[in-house]
Amino acid sequence: MKRELIITIIIVVIIIIAGILTQENTKKVMSDINGKLEDLKQAVLSDTENDELSRDVDKIYDDWLEKDKILSLYIEHNELEKINTHLKTIKGYLEADEERDSVSEIEKCISVVDHLEEKQAVNIKNIF
Repeated sequence: MKRELIITIIIVVIIIIAGILTQENTKKVMSDINGKLEDLKQAVLSDTENDELSRDVDKIYDDWLEKDKILSLYIEHNELEKINTHLKTIKGYLEADEERDSVSEIEKCISVVDHLEEKQAVNIKNIF
């Protein structure tokens, strides 16, 4: 009986630690992506050169793909695909010289990132 109790406690502790680590990683990644998207939005609104904007979007997308590999281990793929889709749409708008449309798409992407971060947080709202 004592052995089973110890094993159960160890498993619960491992689950709690894993939850804390994944939540912290999610916060860090999402705040990083949000910051980059905000910077991109400001660059678009300040009429930065289109080639520079395209390079910025490529950097953001490449960075996102790297982080997506880790996030996909513990977050629903559907949520991550929404962000991928928005980033590709932003890239398309900028390549087509439609900067104003890209701003609204950047805002949508920021909203999805915020929603995903909120959804992954451990709080009463998400438990029930």
